[in-house]
Amino acid sequence: MFGKRGIGVALSSLALLGASVVTAQGARAHEGPIGCTGQENTSYTPGLSLTQRPTAVVANGAYTCTGAPGRTVAATTRIEATSPSTGCVHLGVLRAEETVRYGDGRTSVISYTTGRSTRALGLNTVRLEGVVVKGLGRGGRAERVIQTAPAGLPTECLTPGGLREVTAFVQLRILP
Repeated sequence: MFGKRGIGVALSSLALLGASVVTAQGARAHEGPIGCTGQENTSYTPGLSLTQRPTAVVANGAYTCTGAPGRTVAATTRIEATSPSTGCVHLGVLRAEETVRYGDGRTSVISYTTGRSTRALGLNTVRLEGVVVKGLGRGGRAERVIQTAPAGLPTECLTPGGLREVTAFVQLRILP
């Protein structure tokens, strides 16, 4: 009915269709949960003071990430955030975008849309939640926890320039 040529065209079409479905799923999926831990240097503009005010936050750091069992890769991170109301007492975050560059050449771009902060015994903890919008883990949920402890006396919050920079410990989880 189709002839040899028709059967060849039909089989080739099915093979191309199957390959495109597998490629589309592979581009979205990843090996499973990704966990990263590390440290970052965070800067605030303007510096944090006792008065809550709009603030830009930029952090650069390094992670050690694990995905598949026994597979560890180094990564760098840069996150940029804005907050309509941040100060030394309360670190508020409204929107943030993080770019993670893994040592194997892959990247993840994460958009954070919700965040909350707590302060206990001088330790600030910020929790961000968002979605991977591009790259490894695309479509997955991301959770980021940042913990800062005062490096010195908390009097920088009282200076005219405020607290401009801190070092933070960071954990990132990307869930499929």
